[in-house]
Amino acid sequence: MHKIIEFQAVILAAGRGSRMPDVGASVTKCLLPVGPYPVLWYSLNMLERIGIQETMVIVLEDDKSNILNALEKCPLTIKYELIVIPSDEDWGTVDSLKHISSRITSEVLIVSGDLLTDVNLNDVLNLHRKHDAALTTLFFNNGPEEWIQLPGIKEKNKTDTDFVCIDKETQRLVFLASASDFEDTLTIPRVLAKKFSSISLYSRLLDAHVYVMKRWVVDYIVENEEFTSVKGELIPHIVKKQLSKPKKQEKQGTSEKNVDVGKTIFDFAVDTGFEGQIRAMSGYNDRRLGSKGVYNNDILRCYAYIPSQESFGMRINKMSSFYLANNKILSKWQEITGSPLPDRFYHNNEIKTNQIDETSTVGDQSVVSEKTSIKNTFIGANCTIENKVRLTNCILMNNDCIVYNGATVNSSNLQHCIVGPHHEVSAGTKGTHQLYAETTDNMITLG
Repeated sequence: MHKIIEFQAVILAAGRGSRMPDVGASVTKCLLPVGPYPVLWYSLNMLERIGIQETMVIVLEDDKSNILNALEKCPLTIKYELIVIPSDEDWGTVDSLKHISSRITSEVLIVSGDLLTDVNLNDVLNLHRKHDAALTTLFFNNGPEEWIQLPGIKEKNKTDTDFVCIDKETQRLVFLASASDFEDTLTIPRVLAKKFSSISLYSRLLDAHVYVMKRWVVDYIVENEEFTSVKGELIPHIVKKQLSKPKKQEKQGTSEKNVDVGKTIFDFAVDTGFEGQIRAMSGYNDRRLGSKGVYNNDILRCYAYIPSQESFGMRINKMSSFYLANNKILSKWQEITGSPLPDRFYHNNEIKTNQIDETSTVGDQSVVSEKTSIKNTFIGANCTIENKVRLTNCILMNNDCIVYNGATVNSSNLQHCIVGPHHEVSAGTKGTHQLYAETTDNMITLG
């Protein structure tokens, strides 16, 4: 495996998972169990597999010790440094990048801490290298998320939709906007028809939240106070600006922070090497019928990599994807992790039954009593399963039901239910698609 040294990797893992049941202080989103490991492990493993030697991981201050403890039990050779941001402040992803800006010295690969995929990120990096891009993104085109019956109260599954335009011939990402920005009519800039002859419009792509950026983009956001979100604000801004040309204008002075307010994105997008001269001397053109200059003489260039539909990719950012990931992980383990499936049972747990099927795992220091039946179920650490219990499609935290940390379920009959942190379900309880949670600050929210 070759080593990648020209890109620095950053994992954004400080999200609380607003579209998932709130686990309060018990489990942060990046530590949600997917198979035998927390979801953050899969992002680290993915970087390790492509040759990244070390990475910075942005986490909330309150979560640092729990994340360190969890990762110490996982097989990893990549060096990772957890960099904390305040837990009591509402920082956006751009704020997190500003926080580490002085430590970013090269082009940067940004990865979400909730990504699960078998895609080789070297393909994304190579597209970025090939065109000396300002920005390269990864989208999945696997079709709609497969239908699956979710636990908890039945509600409509709301999905966020992006409108994405990609030039078929060059893979240029030429338009990106959220569907929520439009009411009834989608308006595409006229300049796209002039510049690009064949554009594909997508409305069902999944943004993987994988972004490769030039180093100057970090400088740009440091001196610009209008961005808080990488995905929602910064990326669409850069995609839009690539269609423009720099305008000559008089400087407007400086701000209170002594920042030149007359600077535009083009003042940062300056070639620092010989790339521009090489393009001018080369006969290469990114189009087969190159009547215009290479890349239409655009200073900014954004690209989108879309792997084949046979690839697997999802983000663990809502209840349906969390539930689906645990249903898929064992069958796709080799493709996603590049390694043999580890022992499904920890060596120091106590299992007294032989009725556990091959699609189930049992976590560290857990006890499974005799006369129990376990099917397609992930049992976390420190769980105790009493006699004569039947579990099917369940996730027991540290898929009929999801049982969070500290919860106690006495002799009950639950189907497609969610049991909140530290909640006790009384003996004899019967429920279908119910939510059992304390009405306190740790109350679970759905949405």
